[in-house]
Amino acid sequence: MSLAAFALSLAFQQAPTAPPERVSPGTKDPKEIYGQAKCVGCHGEDGRGDTEKGRKLKVPDFTSAKWSDETSDKEIRETIRNGTKDKKGKVRMPAYRTKLTAGQIKALGEYVRSLVKR
Repeated sequence: MSLAAFALSLAFQQAPTAPPERVSPGTKDPKEIYGQAKCVGCHGEDGRGDTEKGRKLKVPDFTSAKWSDETSDKEIRETIRNGTKDKKGKVRMPAYRTKLTAGQIKALGEYVRSLVKR
């Protein structure tokens, strides 16, 4: 790997995650919310987390029965609402409490739960 490519990859890794844009309060379809809230970028279209960014951040596989069994609906909603940070306080997933309505957060949580494969 060239020095320039290495520097670029390092810069990309350090780039902060852009805050999500507000999703129209009228948006009710949870799959549409999943796309508009940019969940796909890390979690993938199918929820497996098999994206470049998802692998880097080690996001959960929403299709995993084990993950589903170990994660409550409340935890899913709280994660969407409040986001997540790493141990150093760096944002891993932005908070959506000001970007989605309470109803959208609930619908998105139910959509995430529906991705599990049993």
